[in-house]
Amino acid sequence: MFNLCLGILIGIGGAWLYLQPGPVAWYAWGLFAAGAAAIAFGFDVLIGSYREDERRAAWMGIGIFGGLGFLMILAGWALTF
Repeated sequence: MFNLCLGILIGIGGAWLYLQPGPVAWYAWGLFAAGAAAIAFGFDVLIGSYREDERRAAWMGIGIFGGLGFLMILAGWALTF
């Protein structure tokens, strides 16, 4: 269920980029795709580490990969305007 919600959010972000009035640069698409993959990987690390009862590794994983992905998406969003 969680992967479905994450996929829906990534799809909404991609649709938002596609519907921009002006052309979106290729590197903004690349940053969005790489950021979405990093966030998905960060949540995968979070869930997997919690299942293995490694709470510190879980939060470090989501902090590193999710934070990096968030910054990539933010940079791609800033480059569209």
